[in-house]
This record gives sequence, structure tokens and C-alpha cells, in this order.
Amino acid sequence: MTPARRYLTAQIETDLATKMVFLGGPRQVGKTRLGQSIVADPRAYLNYDIAAHRRALVAGQLPPTADWFFDELHKYRGWRNFLKGLYDQYRGQRRILVTGSARLDLYRYGGDSLRGRYFHLRRHPLSAAEVGAQRRRSHRVAGTVGLPGTLLRR
Repeated sequence: MTPARRYLTAQIETDLATKMVFLGGPRQVGKTRLGQSIVADPRAYLNYDIAAHRRALVAGQLPPTADWFFDELHKYRGWRNFLKGLYDQYRGQRRILVTGSARLDLYRYGGDSLRGRYFHLRRHPLSAAEVGAQRRRSHRVAGTVGLPGTLLRR
């Protein structure tokens, strides 16, 4: 079965044309998978939890791709200034997608050096409409919770 196109996909693609997009939300709701479906080049994906990626980020060694997809970047102490510099330098030349835990939401409030440079979107577990669409595709929905991985693996 091919994965269903989840909500926010079109919104992220539209928003990336003009600003960075920060995609936050609870764990295991499909933020990384959604990002990988939008930023198709695997070289563009940099996860701060992966040591080799972390070293490349800190050294400023970014892939020569049209997009950059940063996952868990909020764990890097200077992540806001890092992104501000990238955005100011490459505005209009690179699309920048940032995903992370619900902690990304905490940084939206207060004096923010990134203000005006990004759109913040929040990913939620499966909506009732998505569960209904999945139920029509498969009769094996009973007993699942609202997390996409649980439902889509069945």
C-alpha cells in the first residue's frame, strides 16, 4: 500500500517558496517522514542526532543541494543564529525545512532573532479525516492509536 499524502504537505511546499519552515509537534507523528517526502534529495537531510551530520553542521559543511532539511537542529546551542545566517545569505537560493520536537514551539515566543524569516507549523497525530481515509483503504484499523506509524504499518 502506498503511503497516504498527509495534511500540511501542500502548505509546507507553498511556504518554502518564500521563507524557512519550522515543523514541530509531538514525537512519532511523522515530521521527519513528511520532510523527507518534500525534500527528496537524501543528501539534503542533516540530523543533529547523527554524529557525522552534527560535525558537518558545526563545521558549516552543507550539501550543495537546492534544499536543506535540518532535523533536531534545536539541540544545537547556536541553532537560531546558525539559521539566521543561512537564511540571510541564501534567501531565495535554498529552501530550508527544520523539524524537531514540540520544543520548537517554545522558541516562537519572546524576542526572536528569526522573526519574519520562517513559518511555524505544528504536526499532530492522525486526524479523524485521515483515519477515515485510511479505513476506506484497509479494514485493519481497529485497535490502533492516532499515531501514523502505528496505523500505516498495519
